[in-house]
Parts: sequence; structure tokens; C-alpha cells
Amino acid sequence: MFLGIINTIRRKRKIKMFKRNSILNGTKYSFGRAAYVSLMDGSVPEDVQIGDNFTLNGALQSQNGGKIFIGDNVWIGENSCIQSVESVSIKGYCRISNNVFITDNNNHPTHPLYTRFRSMMPNGSDCMLWKHAAHTPVIIGENCWIGQYVRIQKGVTIGNNCIIAANSVVTKSVPDNSIAAGNPAKIVKGDINQQPVPTTDKEFNEWYKLQ
Repeated sequence: MFLGIINTIRRKRKIKMFKRNSILNGTKYSFGRAAYVSLMDGSVPEDVQIGDNFTLNGALQSQNGGKIFIGDNVWIGENSCIQSVESVSIKGYCRISNNVFITDNNNHPTHPLYTRFRSMMPNGSDCMLWKHAAHTPVIIGENCWIGQYVRIQKGVTIGNNCIIAANSVVTKSVPDNSIAAGNPAKIVKGDINQQPVPTTDKEFNEWYKLQ
């Protein structure tokens, strides 16, 4: 009973923190103990929009007004991180596994003189901010599964109903209904929506009849 009270207090504190640092556009949320939202360099709560029935066990990080949009019925696993200085959009019904990294920027400029300069500056200096790096929006379509240890780079659009295999590094866009794998990720299977519908799950079978 005592443990249940402690967990209830923790959940309420998490909800309060997320309401302070983001916009919750639903009513059902689950935030893990390590889940957090970070707003830096002028970002405001309105830059992070979260849909209903959302589970987060990782981090949402916005800098310089970077937008993060999370649709309904999205689940994000432990140690996963989403970073935005421009725009990252994750549409509904997506599951993002543990240790996934999604970013719309290169973190820092790649010119050798700039990297040399950064190495001499203390942590927290303006040169460490993502706004100085190349950045392009990331879009993840509806009903996608992103496997463990996947990295999704700037400028990538992943279509609806896609699967990204574990340990993949996605540098190019992925069309609807595809499976991508590897480093860099390549399409290994398409038209997965044309596969036979599973019949072994009774609950799914009942749901499928209503579609």
C-alpha cells in the first residue's frame, strides 16, 4: 500500500512537470521515472505537442523553438531521445523501442575550424547549441515500429506502416509499407500491407472483423 502511494505521488509529479514543459492534448499518459522534457535556448511549452494515450520512458529535447509533435497512441521506450531544433513529427500508433535516437540536426557544424573552437569552450557555451548545425525536419508516419538502437538522422521521412530493424541508421527516406535495415538503412522488403493477415490471435480477429 505504501509503495502504491509513493508511485501515485511520482505519477502526479511527472504529469505536473510535463504540463509545465509541454502541451498535453489528451487525457491518458504514462511517464516513466527517467522521462523528461527539456526546453532550451528560447523553446517554450507550445513547441512540444503531445497526443492522447502516450507512453514515454525517454527524453524529448527542444532547442531554439524546435517543434516536437507526438500523435495519439504512441509509445517510446527507455533511454530513447528525440532532439529538435526545427521539427520532429511522430504520427499516431507508432512504437519506438529502447535506445532509439531521433534528431533533426547534426548537433554541431562539421567544419574542422569550428570543431577546434568548440573543443576550447566550456560546456554551456552558445557554440554547443544545435542551431549552428545543419538541420532539416524529420517525419515518422502512422503505425510505424522503430526497433532498438535505431538512429534516425535529419531530413528523413518514414512513411506509414513501416518497420525499421534494430541497430539501423536511417539517413534516407523510407516509403510506406516498407521494412528498412542496416547502416545505412536500405529497403529490404516492401508492400508489407499485402501480407496475409494473422489469424492466431482471437482478440485481433474480433477487432479485425469490425474494420
